[in-house]
Amino acid sequence: MSPAYPKPEPRKRAEPEPIPEGARLAVEARSAGMCEGCGLRRATEVHHRKFRSRGGDNAVENLLHLCGSGNHSGCHGAAHGSPPTPERCSAIGWAVRADEDPLAVPVIYRGRLRHLTADGVAITPEQYERETTR
Repeated sequence: MSPAYPKPEPRKRAEPEPIPEGARLAVEARSAGMCEGCGLRRATEVHHRKFRSRGGDNAVENLLHLCGSGNHSGCHGAAHGSPPTPERCSAIGWAVRADEDPLAVPVIYRGRLRHLTADGVAITPEQYERETTR
């Protein structure tokens, strides 16, 4: 039996733009090679806090250097909702909503609340407040 409507062609996904070397080096320098989530293991993956599917880009403040493999294990897996819920990932800043600016959203960074800056530094909320109210 043939379907009433032809099956649509699968959409071709565009290859994601690679992270520019300058941004990758800034993130690696900020992390010093250790996971920016837990601070306990070697960082192996660069994670987009605002997912590319939500309009996220390769800006340094949108990137976290996390442990884990792919989107499935370690802090990188946790940032994609496994095991924490998406709501928890948003609450700790590891996942930023499409309508949010990663620069303005603090992140739990090695157990402390921090803002990630465009120049590759993790600063306290107080420092962020001082810098944005000048």
